[in-house]
Amino acid sequence: MELREAVRLSFTNIKSHKLRNILAVLSVTIGIAAVIAVVTMSKGFESSLLDVLTKDLLRANMISIAVEGSRSLFGADRVFTRRDVERVRAMPGVAAADVFAPVNGNPLKYKGRLISGANVRVTTSREIIPLDAGRFVEGPGEVVIGVAVARTICKRLLADELKAQGQEVDEEEIETRCEHPGRTPEIAQKILGQTVELTYIDSEKKVHRGEPLTVVGIVKESEFISSRNSYVSIDYQGFTETIEGEELPVFTGLVVSVADIEELEAVAQRLREYFDSYESDARKLIGDDKEIEVSTLKEIVDEIRQNFAQFTVWIGAVAVVALLVGMIGVMNIMLITVKERTREIGVMKATGATRGGVLRLFLTEAVFICVLGAVFGILAGIGLAEVFNRFTASLFEMDESIPLVFVWDWYAIAVITGMIVGIVSGLYPAWQAARVNPIEALRYE
Repeated sequence: MELREAVRLSFTNIKSHKLRNILAVLSVTIGIAAVIAVVTMSKGFESSLLDVLTKDLLRANMISIAVEGSRSLFGADRVFTRRDVERVRAMPGVAAADVFAPVNGNPLKYKGRLISGANVRVTTSREIIPLDAGRFVEGPGEVVIGVAVARTICKRLLADELKAQGQEVDEEEIETRCEHPGRTPEIAQKILGQTVELTYIDSEKKVHRGEPLTVVGIVKESEFISSRNSYVSIDYQGFTETIEGEELPVFTGLVVSVADIEELEAVAQRLREYFDSYESDARKLIGDDKEIEVSTLKEIVDEIRQNFAQFTVWIGAVAVVALLVGMIGVMNIMLITVKERTREIGVMKATGATRGGVLRLFLTEAVFICVLGAVFGILAGIGLAEVFNRFTASLFEMDESIPLVFVWDWYAIAVITGMIVGIVSGLYPAWQAARVNPIEALRYE
């Protein structure tokens, strides 16, 4: 019996016993769907968590560049220039790049009173500093303030309002209302447009006292960015160096944002090669005396991925049990089929069908049932994952939904697994059918 004939007869038999074969397909579908749903959900959670780390908490898509021995990005060595930044921005995989440096001077006041612990930095890229409210600085006379600075302004504003109305100032209530100033629209609107004063020294060593700055934005709360840092335009930079006859502003560090977190280490390697060479202004200024450190959070990202991989394997192993149950179900259906078709098998063998032909017929049926179950299982698994993701996002009131990540290699594995399950579960029943004695089979009722 040729394979084509075996396939035709298999289809005929499957259609003639619809309910039984539907149940067999369903048993495989449930097993495959369980595996696919677990893997898809796990990848979605991984993507969502990395997205949160990237955007809000650790900002894991960031690469920091500073001279060795510097404290974070703010060391004593001001060696990075705008030319370095432009060259870095042009590198493959770089989404944004920015300079960082403390303003020379730095005291920040609000209504004539110092804002305790406030730091002022110069910055140039709106893509690097995330905002909760307002916009990025567009030139001199503007400032984007950190959360701690915004809280201080908020408390003073609310206290002054209560005093003006002749009401008692409730410190605890004010503290509560000012906890998340950028996320509370009413409070954010009060803060935006306020004026703070900055004292700084410019590049010509001239002291500017009480320079008025309008608050135009509030920085997003983040573990990566200090809540006490406020940001102004490059016009307030007070340090320059002469490189190849050109006087250029210099900065203490750079921050680079990668377009794809998967390219984090590749981009970091390009940056190391650039700053190791004398193509960079930083290397020209610092020479070979010190190293320029390019740092990432790769270890944390890798650990997160490893933990998710372990979780996926463990849950997937549990889901495989359902697949084994489905395999037993298919085997049971095929054994029943052999019994019911004993007389038909006898007729086939009496009319010239070989053992190999009968074996192929029953194996084809089993494989078809399991592959069909695998395809339906993939679709059902993706659907279950999407429903679960939406339910989880709604239950925990997440700001963004958990993404549906398609894991194509697992889908291919599911189809191949369906074929293997079909062969394994159909092998014994097919072997039984091939061994049927045609004389006894013709007498079978």
